[in-house]
Amino acid sequence: MAGIIRTAKKSHIIRSIINFSGNKNRNTLAAVLLTVTSLSVDASRHSLVIAIDGLRGDGIESTATPYMDQLIKGTWAPGYKGAFAHYAQTMTDAAPNSGPNHVGIMTGVTATKSKVTNNSNVGGGAYSRYPHYLKRLEDHDSSLNTAYLITWGTDLQIPSHADVIVDADDASNTERAVKIMNGTYSAANWPQGAIPDAVFLFLDDVDGAGHSCCFTPGDDGYRAEITQVDGQIGQVLTAIKNRPDFANEDWQIVITSDHGGRGSSHGTHSADNYTIPFLVASKQANQGYLQGVPHNYDAAVTAMDHMGLAIPSNLDGDVRGTDVLASPPETIETELVAYLQYEGDYADSSDKHNHAQVGGGSPQLISGGKFGGYVGINGDNEYVTFGSINDLDFNSSEDFTLLTWYRVSGDQSGDPVIMGNKNWNSGNNRGTLLLANEDNGDDFGINIASYSGDRKDIDPIDYTFNGWWMIMATFDRDGASILYAGSPDGRLYMISDDITDVGDINSALPWNIGQDGTGTYQYNLKADLDDTAIWRRALSIDEVKSLFNNGAGKELHSLINGGDNGSVERPSLPSTLNSSFAFASGQILPVYISALVDRQKCSLQWDSSRISGERNAKFDCNNTGDKMLIRVDSVESLANTDVNITGVIVADGGYGALEWDNYKNLRGERNAKFDENSTGDTVTITFRSSQDQTTVTTHPGSGTCGLEWDGTKLSGERIAKWDCHPRGDSFLFETAQ
Repeated sequence: MAGIIRTAKKSHIIRSIINFSGNKNRNTLAAVLLTVTSLSVDASRHSLVIAIDGLRGDGIESTATPYMDQLIKGTWAPGYKGAFAHYAQTMTDAAPNSGPNHVGIMTGVTATKSKVTNNSNVGGGAYSRYPHYLKRLEDHDSSLNTAYLITWGTDLQIPSHADVIVDADDASNTERAVKIMNGTYSAANWPQGAIPDAVFLFLDDVDGAGHSCCFTPGDDGYRAEITQVDGQIGQVLTAIKNRPDFANEDWQIVITSDHGGRGSSHGTHSADNYTIPFLVASKQANQGYLQGVPHNYDAAVTAMDHMGLAIPSNLDGDVRGTDVLASPPETIETELVAYLQYEGDYADSSDKHNHAQVGGGSPQLISGGKFGGYVGINGDNEYVTFGSINDLDFNSSEDFTLLTWYRVSGDQSGDPVIMGNKNWNSGNNRGTLLLANEDNGDDFGINIASYSGDRKDIDPIDYTFNGWWMIMATFDRDGASILYAGSPDGRLYMISDDITDVGDINSALPWNIGQDGTGTYQYNLKADLDDTAIWRRALSIDEVKSLFNNGAGKELHSLINGGDNGSVERPSLPSTLNSSFAFASGQILPVYISALVDRQKCSLQWDSSRISGERNAKFDCNNTGDKMLIRVDSVESLANTDVNITGVIVADGGYGALEWDNYKNLRGERNAKFDENSTGDTVTITFRSSQDQTTVTTHPGSGTCGLEWDGTKLSGERIAKWDCHPRGDSFLFETAQ
């Protein structure tokens, strides 16, 4: 029905009198105005609602949209501010298709109430109970000038009772809207020069571009159409600003969409189809990002509220525009609780000392990452762990953010975990996961749940190979979880879902990198990771964009405390350690541990044989020992100038943490081993003034056992053991520079 104009009869008493010639009797004018005042709304208020068919939430952020950007940033006109959400949602009680969502945008209710569940039953909607918002305006004040400009004939089945109803293409309706705004439009029931009160404009061509190829900011055609539609919106906005009495008018512009998309279609129940933009620009709006989870069916009630109508309690939509999120902290490190740079170790560069370590396998610390060093997780059962720590317990109310840079050269096998704390044998289990494959081997996703009833799967965002992607997931427990994926070519993709109903996500399992919380999930991640960080707050999109930096990236380290690496200590080490060294909690000290046995130096090593993730510890008297990392948890200065260090010893390179064996022989001895499946047993290292008199003890049960070398030497090697008499040998701790 493109090109057909339909008009509705109506009286223009107020506007005719107000615009009447000055030679009319002023007493008569006053009397008439008094009679109709109770029927009218504030004459200075005007509403423009624009619905862009098929516009994803990330369509604006990744595309040249200067006119919508002005509205969002509050720079469109003096006194106007913009409240925006790139994480708004469609209704979820019907598939994300045009019919039910068009009805929702226009009536303020979801499919459950409107009874419109697909494109074929739009005409059967419950419009007598839930009418079009323009009809509500007309019923409230018949003097209002209303226009309904659409691009899909099916929308004619939604009775609007507007003065002008047009079904035409985008270009024609844009031209018509411009004429309505500048006073040059006329129709049977719209005299030229009529003042527009409420205009609804639907623009369709973005949806056409998505169906032609792809609903994605990565598609040139999709982005080009978004830019073209932005230009059409700009024409209408310019016409509004050029109105002769614009300075005294009070406009509200609402922009939203009916659905997102995936590939060349939409309609499946998934985050990439649900996620849409929602914008309110007005003099009453507050500048910033909208609180909570806006929906496209908020458009009708937001416009009605601006025009002075009371909002019926049976509507589903909420009035948007004034409630915005607080500005982010001045410093990005606020609430940063863990940060791994992978610069030769797994030290935490936040001020929380939440150091990670190898949880299993042999992940490799390698130079030449996105920002210096990175970790390569490529073998079976390889992962890094933070363990179970309070700072990573986000319970049922704590906001948080996960960040890492990610690179692969091909599809993942199965659906491995990038980072998380839940048992992934079921997505209904409690906890959170950032995933490397939620669809077909090359896409990102989020899974979060406290139980099966509140499970949310936020996916997918497809990724490419052989380049660094920035992955960030923010979790606003009073709003949405947003998955950001920044591509090597500078595109920032975003999808989201409402997580306000998700309960306690503390699984009591460790937070692992490359594995689920159990460390035993059947599919192991195969990827390179760099700059991994966790915050106890939801970062803003502006902070996300700063870190992404259009694909070039910014190392978090460069933004913390003017570019230092926080409070983590990677000290300048002497050649050997003794009690005079300035030990401090949180240090990661790289060392070689050796003993002088019969004038022969024997150094601690891990054995090449590996059984069930465990390797024997030994002292090799023929070769240099293996590099060890001491994680310092606490420091105690003793009265005799000795210093006790409590912590763990880990074999560098992912070969396991030093432990005692459960089995104790008749001589009171336990084998020493490196276990790749645990965080290691706590040890006490006693440093004395003599550098070769350092001892290492541990405490299995209620006893004490000292680290020793065995008296028997086979092929130049001696078994490492824990003697629980207790006895122990003395060692030299040489630093690995």
